[in-house]
Amino acid sequence: MSKLEQALVSLAVVLFLVAVVYMPNTNAVTRVDEVNISVTVNQKTLVDVTPTSLVWSNVDPGSEDLLDDDGYGSIQVENIGSTNISYVFFNNTYPTTDPFGSGTNASYDAGNFVVLKRNSESGVNAWAFPNRMEYNASQQIVYLTVPAGYYYGRFRNASHEYFWAVDAGSGECNATGRVFRIGIDEHNQSATGSVDFTNAAQYRQYSLDNADNNNAWGWAAINVSNLNWTMCVAVKNTCDQAMFYRWNIDAPGGSECGYAENFTSSTLTPGAWILANIGVRVPYGVHWGTTGAVQGKVTVVAYSTYAA
Repeated sequence: MSKLEQALVSLAVVLFLVAVVYMPNTNAVTRVDEVNISVTVNQKTLVDVTPTSLVWSNVDPGSEDLLDDDGYGSIQVENIGSTNISYVFFNNTYPTTDPFGSGTNASYDAGNFVVLKRNSESGVNAWAFPNRMEYNASQQIVYLTVPAGYYYGRFRNASHEYFWAVDAGSGECNATGRVFRIGIDEHNQSATGSVDFTNAAQYRQYSLDNADNNNAWGWAAINVSNLNWTMCVAVKNTCDQAMFYRWNIDAPGGSECGYAENFTSSTLTPGAWILANIGVRVPYGVHWGTTGAVQGKVTVVAYSTYAA
């Protein structure tokens, strides 16, 4: 046998052995097993609000602005917890004393300008204040006529002002049955509005009720203007503060006043969110510059269940 023949035989033997070594094993079995996974999630009510900061610049007194400087016209309230959220409401900061006439922008609170509405709604009752605080007039308003013993002030809504008056002549203003009146026609730069609170044709009258165990406030469900703009008012026992609100069911009397509303129209399940349209209504008489010694705030309050 020649050397070439020997080499070919050797190569054939090697290839045969390789083929035998790598021949698939038809008797091999693939086995699969499983690991069971179980996770128990704690009950946790959490909410995320975005954006966390809104800025309005160059707003004229007596005007409304529904888009902030970055173009945001709403905030997103998302349920990032594990429980259903049945109640979402808001509250806002406000000045602790009457800022009008103070001569300084630091006396005002931007939170007191905020209005909100449900994203899906429209109409006169869609936009409302969480809780706008007003104070009685510290000086006489010469063109306003009120009965003796009444405190009075303004409900300010951008360029629309409505005068209000409360009977303070016979004790604290939170007492059940205390008379609260609000003018029907607005006061603005071109119209005097309803200013005679001795003429029943110019005002709507309501009886306040006790709002809490401390008897610090009296409340009523009221209708403002001929537009049928409904909301609640709470008057402090000292007769010098009136809070106008809709979206704060935790305000004085909010659990009883029929016009105080939960902001959610349905249950907010985990991972779901709602949009709240947001804007500011800056009244007449606000001092120029950035308002407030500290930034105003709107707080979102979420409950899985709510106990009044």
